[in-house]
Amino acid sequence: MVCLALLAFGLVTSAFAQEAAPAAAAEKTSKSAFAMIWEVAKTPPYVFFLLIGCSIFTFTLIPERFMFYRKAGGDAEDMVTKIKQAGTLSEALTAIEHAPGVAGRILRSALIASRDGYTPEQVEQLVQGTVTKELITMEKFLPQLDSMVTLCPLIGLLGTTVGMIRTFSIVAAIGMSDPTKLAGGISEALINTATGLAVAIPALFAYNYFTGKKEAILMDMEKGLSEVMVILKQSAEG
Repeated sequence: MVCLALLAFGLVTSAFAQEAAPAAAAEKTSKSAFAMIWEVAKTPPYVFFLLIGCSIFTFTLIPERFMFYRKAGGDAEDMVTKIKQAGTLSEALTAIEHAPGVAGRILRSALIASRDGYTPEQVEQLVQGTVTKELITMEKFLPQLDSMVTLCPLIGLLGTTVGMIRTFSIVAAIGMSDPTKLAGGISEALINTATGLAVAIPALFAYNYFTGKKEAILMDMEKGLSEVMVILKQSAEG
């Protein structure tokens, strides 16, 4: 994925340079995309290498979180229905023994605590601790993913700014006798910004998607837990 992005950036910048300086078209086309990218990468302050590190980090987190939320989902309504149909707590536990996701673990912990003799109020307090642990697990890596959304464009902008400063310094020294050097320098500098955006855009999409999944799982779990606590209180009063 990273290599494809690098190749795309090189092709785009090569096309930009050809349009800006037709006289140097032959020179630019003979220059491979990866050669141009390598020139940018080896230029201090080595921003491009930092962006590549951020891209690897980001595209490692996204599949991991996707698989986590895929397993974390569950149907709390179906679990509550099975609990209502059970005659005893043991039967209820057996009915949702293999229920998947966060909701399944939370509801099982509530039933186990009630079976062990805790009052509904005590069960509610015990379950809150389990809910907090599950919430921490669901929010794992989301702050880092959110940071990539903001950080990568800024890093890319830093690389572009440094490249532009270097380009105009050359122009100040030699004048505009060779405009192709200015166009080529600008196109190479913009690779950093393009790379930063290429990392930030998928990270933003993934962060919003995972946040939505987290909220949906929590709402489903809280709804199921509320119904189970009502059942336990009615059972204790009866």
